[in-house]
This record gives sequence, C-alpha cells and structure tokens, in this order.
Amino acid sequence: MAVVELREVHKRYGKTAAVDGVSLGLREGEFFTLLGPSGCGKTTTLRLVAGFEAPDRGEVWIGKERVDRLPPERRPIGMVFQNYALFPNMTVFGNVAFPLRLKRLPEGEVRRKVGALLEMVHLSGLEDRYPKELSGGQQQRVALARALAREPKVLLLDEPLSALDAKIREELRGELKRLQREVGLTTLYVTHDQEEALALSDRIAVMREGKVEQLGTPKEVYEAPATPFVARFVGAGVLVAGEAREGRFHRGRPWPVRVAGEGKGYLLLRPERLRLDPEGFLEGEVRLSTYLGSLVRLEVEAEGLLLKVDLSPGPAPGVGERVRLSLPEEAPFVKEVANS
Repeated sequence: MAVVELREVHKRYGKTAAVDGVSLGLREGEFFTLLGPSGCGKTTTLRLVAGFEAPDRGEVWIGKERVDRLPPERRPIGMVFQNYALFPNMTVFGNVAFPLRLKRLPEGEVRRKVGALLEMVHLSGLEDRYPKELSGGQQQRVALARALAREPKVLLLDEPLSALDAKIREELRGELKRLQREVGLTTLYVTHDQEEALALSDRIAVMREGKVEQLGTPKEVYEAPATPFVARFVGAGVLVAGEAREGRFHRGRPWPVRVAGEGKGYLLLRPERLRLDPEGFLEGEVRLSTYLGSLVRLEVEAEGLLLKVDLSPGPAPGVGERVRLSLPEEAPFVKEVANS
C-alpha cells in the first residue's frame, strides 16, 4: 500500500493548469523526488500533499486516510521549506522543541527528544544560538530537526538546498540521504536540480506543464528517457534526429549504433559515451574546450551537430583541431511525442 497517493489530482490558477491529472504513489520508506523546471507544477503538487493548497479535482491519501479536506496541522507530515521558516525569536532548542511543546509533552521528554534530534543532525552544542547566528547549512539542519520532531509519516522537502552554496549543498545532500535511510522515513522531495535528484532518489517523477512526463528510478530516467523533453532536461547530451530501422540508427546513412524501436525519433548521445578515436565514425572540429577539474569537456562540430565529449584530465585537442569520434555501440532512441 502506498504511504502517499495522489489520484487524478487537478489544480488550476485561472486558465493555467498547474497540476493536470497527476497520479502518484509513494512507497514505505521511499525517497521520491519531483523534478522539473520552474513552473512545471512540482511545488504545487507538494503543497497539495501538505494541505497548503486544495485540489480542484482528485484525491490525496496518506496511509488509509483521505486528507485533501484536512488542514495542514491535521496531516501526519513534516515540512522543510526553501527559506527554512525558522522562528527568529527562538533559539535552536526552542525551534526544535516547538512542535513537541504543542503536544504538551513533559519538559524532561522535550529536552530528551530535542537533544537526540540535534545530535542526529550534528548540531549538539548549538542549542542556545538564534537563527541569525547560524550559517545557512546549520539553519537548514534546524528546520529538518524541527520537521522530524513531529514524528511524521511523511517528510516534505521543498527545494531545501537551493539557497546554499555548492559545497555546503553537496555536503548536506549526503547528510540528508544518510538521515533519511537511518530514519526510514517516506520522503517527498522537490527540486529543479537534476544532479540532486539522481543522487538522492529511489524514484523520480519528471514533471512538465503540470503532468508527469516520466516516472522511474534514477537509472531509468537517465539511461532510458521516455521523451525528448526528459532526455534534454536530465543530464548533458545531444539529441540527433533520425530514424531507427532494423535495430540501427540512420541519419542519411546507417550509423554503427544499435537502438531499440522503429521509426523517426532521436538518438541520445551522452558526453561520457563518446570517445576520441583516429578511426572514429565521425570527423569534426573542436569548437570549445572547458576544463572542469575532474574532466575536460570538448564541444566538437561534426556533420552539422555540436557534440559534447568528456575526456579525462590531461592533454586534450585545442580549439580548431580536427578530431574523429567513435560512437557507443548502443544508445537510447527516443520517439517524438506531442508537445516535446
């Protein structure tokens, strides 16, 4: 049985369909991510689960209870907002203790629970500080501890790392995944960051214009995108228009790439799957070379295409040099669909 279930949920703002017939089910202990660009409906979907918005049609269930008619405070959820939403006049201890004191727990139990939560998020010793005295990463940990203090059935996270700098974001991403696995809490996460989604999730729903474009594991979404939109949005790569015939990709001539399916569509070429090769199938010219630390990314113009190629750090062809590229033996082939 799904811990969270949305059944044909719709939400409009005027003429705009923010959520357009979304049906989803989150499993027990699952880290489930809604991924997509701004305006795709992912945050509205989260807010429908949280109770901050009411669906125009459809149902929202948590466990065996239909909750779309319940206010947020009566839903078994914990929420972490993008802007943390900490009480500025309360200390770290006070913020985390707030939902426990609402339950009128004995003060000794409150102190024990707050201490355990702060230890869990690595904030022991900071109980007496105020939010303004904390870094962004520390404030986010306080917000997470406060959400967990409610002992929710579901944890809702609305782009919780987007306001942090890259290094802190990566560190907290690892901590968040560790904590979620440790607690075993069903989690619904919203982000526009594809790397974040791939790193954290058990499953991902890629959204576009209020609809779920694809639902699958990170590996499925990355390696077998269902639509051209998903192929473009998740990961780097180039879509090459052509045709699949008898298990091979054709673009005017047959290419040495095996594909599944038949008919017109797109071959997806990821930069890590292309190689420099003196005997390679394609010949082109290096238009750009970018050093990224762990790799060098070339942009090579070949047969009217601008392909990206990832190389290990070291000597690399310079801009203007002619190179040949070998293609992967097989690659995803994505059929065209309406509105993609």
